[in-house]
Amino acid sequence: MIKNKEDRVYRLKKALYGLKEAPRAWYEEINSYFTKVGFQRSPSEATFYVKSTESGILIISLYVDDIIYTGSSGELMMEFKIEMMKKYEMTDLGLLHHFLGLGVIQTESYIFLHQKKYARTLLDKFGFKDCKSVATPLAVNEKLSKVDGSEQANESVCIGK
Repeated sequence: MIKNKEDRVYRLKKALYGLKEAPRAWYEEINSYFTKVGFQRSPSEATFYVKSTESGILIISLYVDDIIYTGSSGELMMEFKIEMMKKYEMTDLGLLHHFLGLGVIQTESYIFLHQKKYARTLLDKFGFKDCKSVATPLAVNEKLSKVDGSEQANESVCIGK
């Protein structure tokens, strides 16, 4: 506020980040750009794009303002990254480590997805955070049978609390 001008109102000349229209405007903008440069949008997933060229294939997935991409050509991926950084104010965060609650571990020979953080949250929520873990929770080489002589389980009994 400005002293002695508390009764004044300011008019905004452009939209602020975070308005409810912002995501739609962003998706329209990025879709227009991707279509213009040769990407095909998936008919079943509106935020998934594929571009096939003679030098390879490039796959892109969007989530709000996060873009993850992969492809069969390092050159194609580098071109994409450079063009996106020129066209939009973007930062390269390097290899993917987490996305939408999934942890991602990448090596030369594999990609491993996990939900370690989510599992720990569940353990904490249900009071199992400090429980001792076991590698195999069942008896090794035990044959399971529908009729094993034990009584029927009571699903109304709550364990762990």
